Amino acid sequence: MQNRVDDGIQKALVYGRKIIPTYFTYRVTEYETDKKTGEIEIKGFEAAPLPCFLEAPAKLFGWLSDEKEKQEAYRAVRASGLFDQKLNMYKTSEPIDSISMECGRIRAFTPGWLERESIFLHMEYKYLLALLKSGMYAEFFQDIPTMLIPFLPPEQYGRSTLENSSFLASSANPDPRVHGRGFVSRLSGSTTEALSMWILMFVGEKQFTLEEGELCFTLHPVLPAEFFDAKGIAECTIFSKCRLMYYNPQRKVTFGEGAVKVTKIILPDGTVWQGGQIRGKAAEQLRNGEIFRIEVFLA
Repeated sequence: MQNRVDDGIQKALVYGRKIIPTYFTYRVTEYETDKKTGEIEIKGFEAAPLPCFLEAPAKLFGWLSDEKEKQEAYRAVRASGLFDQKLNMYKTSEPIDSISMECGRIRAFTPGWLERESIFLHMEYKYLLALLKSGMYAEFFQDIPTMLIPFLPPEQYGRSTLENSSFLASSANPDPRVHGRGFVSRLSGSTTEALSMWILMFVGEKQFTLEEGELCFTLHPVLPAEFFDAKGIAECTIFSKCRLMYYNPQRKVTFGEGAVKVTKIILPDGTVWQGGQIRGKAAEQLRNGEIFRIEVFLA
């Protein structure tokens, strides 16, 4: 079954001009009509991909394992109509003027609005999360200054940058006054992806694991240098009430070439754990909400 899926993805990539298609239509190329009953028997189909949507490229990063192929897929999306050159953000799709109204309600909307060629935040965040999960850290941190809502100019966004929107009007919209503005507050989808990105950046993909019958809590942050303040500190709150503080006096990245790693962890009772892992009773206390501060040193 896995081989069949892999073969299907490879075939789809051939259709997509380096970007895997999300949707296909199928046209009948050959058929026969029964003269007595009028029934039609289809003899052949021809597949035709719709213009590119962001959904399939986001899913593709979870399938690709070759770093070169990941880079090619990323560059292809950035060079396509999926990338809004004015806003430096990702749209739901390329222009879809060429497709039929039979393809669905998306065709009925004004370009750059609602589901048609807008910056649909849930979709853009899904793509960014896919970059982060697939280890494309440099590309992820290149993108987020113009794509994560907290980094946007409030005068452009038109509402609090602490609040997600359902969509932002893209530069495809005929009214330039709304380009980059957020519309319809949203508490699901994009918020879930924002939390997932935050956890991956500040904690790591696998927080709690069971190793040789012992509970373990592992810190593997993925943070750029600019996330640390002038004193080399970056902090957040985990598990609702535990203050997590990273000390990085050299203010170096925690991923890639020249990265710093977790060298020790200090708990409020003075216990020192070497490396990036807490084990046993201390890990259980952390999970149970009994530890309120963790100091982590990077070098």
